[in-house]
Amino acid sequence: MSDGSITEVVAALIWQGDRFLVCQRPANKRRGLLWEFAGGKVEDGETKREALVRECREELAVTLDVGDEFMDVTHEYPDLTVHLTLFEARIRSGEPALVEHAAMKWITAEETDSLDFCPADTVILERLRAFAGHTDTFRFGETTVRVLHPAEGKADTIVYAHEDFVTACHVRELLAAEGLSADLAAVGGIDWDDALSPWPAPKVFRGGRDFGGHAEEHLALLRGTLIPAVEQGKAYRRRMIAGYSLAGLFALWAACGSDLFTACASVSGSLWYEGFSDWLCGQPAHLDGVYLSVGDREKITKNARMRAVEDETRRAARILADKGIPAVFELNPGGHFQDVPARIARGIGRIMKGV
Repeated sequence: MSDGSITEVVAALIWQGDRFLVCQRPANKRRGLLWEFAGGKVEDGETKREALVRECREELAVTLDVGDEFMDVTHEYPDLTVHLTLFEARIRSGEPALVEHAAMKWITAEETDSLDFCPADTVILERLRAFAGHTDTFRFGETTVRVLHPAEGKADTIVYAHEDFVTACHVRELLAAEGLSADLAAVGGIDWDDALSPWPAPKVFRGGRDFGGHAEEHLALLRGTLIPAVEQGKAYRRRMIAGYSLAGLFALWAACGSDLFTACASVSGSLWYEGFSDWLCGQPAHLDGVYLSVGDREKITKNARMRAVEDETRRAARILADKGIPAVFELNPGGHFQDVPARIARGIGRIMKGV
């Protein structure tokens, strides 16, 4: 019987595309053969993140990078009361192995009902189904489009974004909190430096690769294959595009250089790309709105080309405004990798509202 004290427990929400890892407890332990997220107790002197890294090294033989807290819950079992904190995480090194558990599986949110989980996970699973459910998946060779639908009702707007599934789920959740409803098409499985660069350019980092400049081919794939498949049987009133970093460059290039999209959000976009501003000057005005943003510390870098990002983004906003396109520029606090889902959601929200 529980003595009323609370045991601090941590667990890892490890994603692989639209699937996450769950493990089956050993038969000889309490709550044997029930399913759970990998993790364990926090020892004296450990932070929660330190405990999670140690537990997953011991249980799965992997090293984790621990991200943000997904949620926490307190649950009272007959023998103890646990305060469970679930962190989003990714595997930095190693392959998950059955060191302790009876079995493991990678499952989608919709597949959680097929397994018997520990009672403490019930509330977490409910949120996971809301967070990562209501999704259709389209596969085109190595390229995957996962369309995230609103939890209720049909959307009259679809937004294409070259983002990973988990980031897209966070963006959808943030949009819903603002009362905004759109289908979010997350495009993945592409070579960013190749498919999202509009023309060849030299690399920006010593250990990196040159930019391949094959955006035309990727845009043709969107136009001829991906968009028709995703939108078959739909009647969207608006089709928009959003992107972050190099995907933000592609989003603005694709929106201004084609008739596929009605509006664009380029969030911390790589608008320092050689020749882009000059190219933008020569494009016709046809968009209903453009949102541009950059972090206020992004220009603080030793890389001479990337130092120009704020100036070039401001220049792009002026070019678009001079063409009569409603365009807004925002300066966000922080560097390039700060608050990524929130920044993307804000950009999408602005173009959905007309900028």
